[in-house]
Amino acid sequence: MQQTYSLQRLSIDGYEHVYYMLDATVGLEGYIAIHSTKRGPALGGTRLWSYASKEDALTDVLRLAKGMSYKAAAADLPLGGGKAVLIGNPNTIKSDAYFEAYGRIIDALKGRYITAKDMNINTDDIQRIARQTTHVVGREGKSGNPSPWTALGVFHACVATIREVFPTRELSSLSFAIQGVGETGFHLIQQLVAHGVTSILISDINPDKLQRVLTQFPFIHVVDDSKLLAAHVDVLCPCAFGGILSHHSLPSIQAKVIVGSANNVFLDSEHDPQRFHDAGIWVAPDYMANAGGLINVYYELENKHDESFLKTTIQRIADRLTNLYQRVKQSGINPFTLSLSLTQSFVE
Repeated sequence: MQQTYSLQRLSIDGYEHVYYMLDATVGLEGYIAIHSTKRGPALGGTRLWSYASKEDALTDVLRLAKGMSYKAAAADLPLGGGKAVLIGNPNTIKSDAYFEAYGRIIDALKGRYITAKDMNINTDDIQRIARQTTHVVGREGKSGNPSPWTALGVFHACVATIREVFPTRELSSLSFAIQGVGETGFHLIQQLVAHGVTSILISDINPDKLQRVLTQFPFIHVVDDSKLLAAHVDVLCPCAFGGILSHHSLPSIQAKVIVGSANNVFLDSEHDPQRFHDAGIWVAPDYMANAGGLINVYYELENKHDESFLKTTIQRIADRLTNLYQRVKQSGINPFTLSLSLTQSFVE
């Protein structure tokens, strides 16, 4: 088959490989970033989004790829960090030809980057990518959809963090606000409700996703996305885009625990984590809390995908956070900054 795509190598400090990809025949445009392969091949999902500009897409893929390096290291997996973003409208751009073209691009990297499901990419899309490359995980009949496993890890991270802030409270007595009720947010709600939580507020820009939650859990309340951060709740769970925690949002946030699946949740990762900690808000490092999906697809690579074993492994996220929080209390350094310092030597 005649090659229809182009890969332009970009030189960006701190990253092993960054590519701008284009296949005009199918409307495919985006970036692949490989942050580090020090621990192993770079594994990270593909995100499809209507970015306002190519610059926004590049910024997103760089932040996400670096986060994957730290996520793999914190979970003690022999993987590096990578990510891909595709620029386009998820409702109109998808086709067999589109994802098969993308699969050929992935294959051209010869295993340096292994892709998986992320925002607006479903298991059907993964199957179409897999027609052209073996460097893809999360396939049906293998590890499948990683979202329930990501949600399970976030749940355990919630439990560990809540234990630090509300040591005498039962989980069922706490109130939650969940921003973003796509696949991971929905499965997180299932976990919370199964453990007796009834006070839950949700928001999402997609009304269909909201209706899906309300159909199964009619007691849950919907609030406007712009008001969710300021809700009077005990626990805030960001499960959509990152960058929502900043010195601008800090004064309005009422929750004392923040744990979610969103990557890069701090807008200013150098200064905001300590600002929140000084304000008495415990924020679980996102790349530790949301590692369940990565753990899931890693065991697909290793052909060790056993549900009982996987549940036990993901539950260790709580243990890692508990150990981190003990160090936080001794040092006074916030969880995010301290975890980065402890993990950095394994990544860079």
